[in-house]
Amino acid sequence: MRNFTFVITVICCLAASSWAVADVALFNGQPVSAAGITIGGWGSGNAIEASERFYEGTRSVKVTTQGLYQGGRIDYRNPVEIIEPGVDETFYVHIALVFPSLIRQGSPTFVTPGFGAKSVPDEPTPTASVSPYYYEEDIPTRPKINLLRIVLESADGKSVDAVSPVPFDPDDDGWYKISIPFKALGLLGQSSFKVSRVLIFSDVPDTFYVGLITTLRDTSPIVVQPGDEQVVAVGDTVTFQAEAYGGGTPLRYSWNFADRGDDGEDAVGRIVSHVFKRGGDYNVKLTVYDIWGIKKP
Repeated sequence: MRNFTFVITVICCLAASSWAVADVALFNGQPVSAAGITIGGWGSGNAIEASERFYEGTRSVKVTTQGLYQGGRIDYRNPVEIIEPGVDETFYVHIALVFPSLIRQGSPTFVTPGFGAKSVPDEPTPTASVSPYYYEEDIPTRPKINLLRIVLESADGKSVDAVSPVPFDPDDDGWYKISIPFKALGLLGQSSFKVSRVLIFSDVPDTFYVGLITTLRDTSPIVVQPGDEQVVAVGDTVTFQAEAYGGGTPLRYSWNFADRGDDGEDAVGRIVSHVFKRGGDYNVKLTVYDIWGIKKP
C-alpha cells in the first residue's frame, strides 16, 4: 500500500479581530418589568421570562418555536431607535442563544438557502485524529435547528426580516452568537428605524434561551488556523476539521482536494471526509466565506 503526502493550504485573511459593540441594546438580561418590554408567543410559539440561564444581567427570554413563522415575541413600551450616524455594512443585529438540548453532528442535511450554498451532508461522525484538522475523542454536537429567523417591526409600521444559519461552535459557556447584518435586513440607507417588536423563529420546533439582542459593529476579518503537512494511507477515510473565526458572522467552508483538479468545490462544511484513491502529493485547499458576502474570504 502506497502512502502519499498532502498539504493543507488555507485561503483566508489573517489579521487581528476588531469588535466594537454599539450602545443600542434590545435585550440585555434585565427583568422584563424593568426593561419596559412584554413577551409572549406568536402563532403557536411562546416566549417567557427565565432566570435559569442568562448571558448578561439576571434574565433571559425562553423561546419555544414551531417553525419559521411561529415563535417568540418581544414588544417594547418605548420603541428603540437602532439607526445611528455612520451606519454602514459593518453594523449587525447580534444575538446570543443557548440550547438546553443538542444533537450529534451527523446525518441531517445542512442547508443555507439564499446564500449560494448547496445542500450537502452535515458534519460526519469523526473517525481519526492526525492534525489540527482531525479529531477523535469528542464527537461534535450542534443545535437541533439549522436556521434562525428574526423579524424587526418599527413604530411606524415597517417590517424587516432575515434568516441566518446557526453556527456550530458556542463560546466557553455554551452560548451561540449570531450576527445578522443591517444590509441583510434592508436597514442601510434608512434614516430611522425604531424597533417596537422583535419576533424570533427557527426552521424546526425547538426551545432555547435568548440572552442578548444588541446592535454591534464588527470589522473583524476571517481568521483560519492553518493545517500541517500529513502522510496518510491510500484508501483511508481522512476527516478534516476547519478551525476558523469570523466574529459573529456565519461562515461557509469550501474544500478542494486537488485529486480532480485545483479548481472547483469538492465538499462543503466545517468537518468533511475524503478518500484519496491514488498516491501522490495533494494540495488541499480550504476557502472560508462570509455567507453574507461582506467580509473577504
